[in-house]
Amino acid sequence: MSSQRILPAGALRRALHTMTLVATVCSATGSSATIIKVDDMLRGFTTTRAQCALQPQAVWVSADGQDFCVRYYLSTVGGQGSRPVVFLNGDNLAKVNEKTWQWIMPPIDHVRGPEMMDVDTDDLAKIADDFSRLTKTTAIYLGRIGVDGTSGNHLARKTELELHVVNAALDAIKHRHGFEGFDLAGQSGGSRLLGGLVAIRHDITCAVAGSGRLGWSNPTGFSDPGRVFFNILQSAPVIAKNSTLRLVLVTDPKDKIVPLAEKTIFVEKMREAGRPVSQFFVEAIDDDHHSVVQYTRLVMAGCILGKSDGDIATAVNTLVKRSAQLNARKLAEAALTSAAR
Repeated sequence: MSSQRILPAGALRRALHTMTLVATVCSATGSSATIIKVDDMLRGFTTTRAQCALQPQAVWVSADGQDFCVRYYLSTVGGQGSRPVVFLNGDNLAKVNEKTWQWIMPPIDHVRGPEMMDVDTDDLAKIADDFSRLTKTTAIYLGRIGVDGTSGNHLARKTELELHVVNAALDAIKHRHGFEGFDLAGQSGGSRLLGGLVAIRHDITCAVAGSGRLGWSNPTGFSDPGRVFFNILQSAPVIAKNSTLRLVLVTDPKDKIVPLAEKTIFVEKMREAGRPVSQFFVEAIDDDHHSVVQYTRLVMAGCILGKSDGDIATAVNTLVKRSAQLNARKLAEAALTSAAR
């Protein structure tokens, strides 16, 4: 099952052929940028511990008998803190055939969309910058398995293997930088990882899940942890016992990618477990009404500051009104264009 990721508006994708994991080039600002080719991501990455050590922000971790180099992009442009905000992006690349465990759609130029493009790591750093500026603390964009510079194969996204890899990476990053814990923000598939992490970690204070398929459960019939999806609903009683965790959902009811029922069922399970969670209903501005990262950042900032749900809702509703006006203008312009034809 595919779920979308957020990309910076207006981001330019560069065509740079390479047979290696990444190619380093100079950006306009003089800093180094890394281009990660979509074709390489589709094949999956392998790297050595020595190669991983050459990366300025990467940790070498082991999970389920395998080794991984996990890239992360840390920003302190908005401030510094001992509990950084970690952002987990949505799925990348094509859909997965869960019977053959292969990509359903090969990379073909004329059918590539935002999830089938080369990745410029400067763009990932900018996402971390945006979180840092709004939350006024350290922010980290964490590369998921097989994409964004992290080794492995993205076919294993949202599986027990990826959950264990991310969990180990957080431990390693925490140890390296002396962090006390984390706040987690997710978009789509990244929100599913967030749901799995809050069930096994006790150092997370704020967790904001945007457009996450938290109620989805799909047994694959495999025993390989790289082909087994974890079930967040089963973890609701465990999550409910974590008294220090503040868990919030951000949802557009018109989301075309993740049905509303697969989000609200998690809210119901948590309520049954004796731990109500807040769910903010918003209006996204993409065609699928799926990308809600601008709201997730806002809610995260309010959570970190200890704002009440009412105060956060006031800020969210202001942004909802702006988004609704923008969507209305887009519809009006589309109608005029259609009438002129």
